[in-house]
Amino acid sequence: MANTSYETVFAEFKDKITDPDLITFAEELQTEMLTAYMKKAIGKCKRVIKTVDLSNRDDELMQFGVEIPDEVMDIITEWMTVFWLEPFVNNIENLRNNLSTKDFSVFSPANLLEKIGDRYDTSYKRARSITNEYSYIIADMKGLKSWLM
Repeated sequence: MANTSYETVFAEFKDKITDPDLITFAEELQTEMLTAYMKKAIGKCKRVIKTVDLSNRDDELMQFGVEIPDEVMDIITEWMTVFWLEPFVNNIENLRNNLSTKDFSVFSPANLLEKIGDRYDTSYKRARSITNEYSYIIADMKGLKSWLM
């Protein structure tokens, strides 16, 4: 059984987004940002993911002590996308542009803010959906009692 490196998680995440600015950051800053997104994502879904110990990781070696299955990787990286989008949605400059513009054209800041918000909502709903789906698939039904009894 192989360990999963943080870099593997980061590569999966980068495949989901398009951020030309991210590659311009120093590698250390990129790693710091992506690690923060990953830890937030793990915090959001670790209660549901019981088949993999996501706390079994080494931040110095930058790897998990376990292999992360594909479906769990998808959940983590989808939540990372949600946290990556949050600053765009909460950007005060986008809000100022939205409030001060009178010309609402196809390329207006208001339209941009709406589209970013829509993308955030879509990403959030997808992350919740795949997390819930995973929890139903791996649910332990042995301990449940039938309500018919």
